[in-house]
Amino acid sequence: MKHILAPVDLSKNSKEALRYAVHLALKANADLTIVHCYSLLLKAVIYSTKKGYTEKDPEKWILKRVAKIRQKYPELKVDYKIIKGDVVDCLRRLVDTTDADLVVMGCQGAGENLETYLGSTSGAMIKTTNIPVLVVPPRYKYNGIERVVFAAKNLFVNDASTLEPILEIEKIFNPHIQLLHLGEDTEPAPEMAIPILRVIDDVTRYGNDNFNESINEYLSQYHADLLCVIRRKRGFLEKTLGPTRTPADKFNVTLPTLVLVGDAY
Repeated sequence: MKHILAPVDLSKNSKEALRYAVHLALKANADLTIVHCYSLLLKAVIYSTKKGYTEKDPEKWILKRVAKIRQKYPELKVDYKIIKGDVVDCLRRLVDTTDADLVVMGCQGAGENLETYLGSTSGAMIKTTNIPVLVVPPRYKYNGIERVVFAAKNLFVNDASTLEPILEIEKIFNPHIQLLHLGEDTEPAPEMAIPILRVIDDVTRYGNDNFNESINEYLSQYHADLLCVIRRKRGFLEKTLGPTRTPADKFNVTLPTLVLVGDAY
């Protein structure tokens, strides 16, 4: 965790996510780049106040926050970029052309499943980027990372580097890490997952493999500061999480979620 990208859209949600990114970068001793992407149609940057947006000049908005961050945290290396173009395309290009190894961004909030919870931009980033994405829900206040829930059906991944962010979090924060094993899969963990097993403190098995139900139920009983999941091509946003059957099944996680890069799309 050496270089964090923090996309902002000038909304209240992205402001809170930026605060989280700042604290995470400080704790990890990482560089931080704040990014705002805009299209020609949105050059004036006028958003609907219904979604928490107001009319702002993006450069002034970002420069004001960069100045505050530099003044308050002079030890943090922070930069910013304002780029014309589709936000997902811009962020993908930045990921491909820089040494960024984590994206921290805001999300939509409660939804029918993880896809609607994330919102279109965060969901698209998770599907297409080759680095982990940490999504911060609305109104979440950073307060360190003491407890982590790692929810997975299995630990089979194409590359051992997929699980490295959890090892980094363990090294930086030394949190209690709880593995939430979903479903009935009882195959032994692959060799590449052994380093992860060494830092896991407890394992809880849920026979119910419905992601929404299991996560909502478990997190209603177990306090955590971070949820980790692995992106799976076949169903990360569809089959694995599944369509909801009742309103009670809504994905309503109120803590940051770190999505690790599993299968490639």
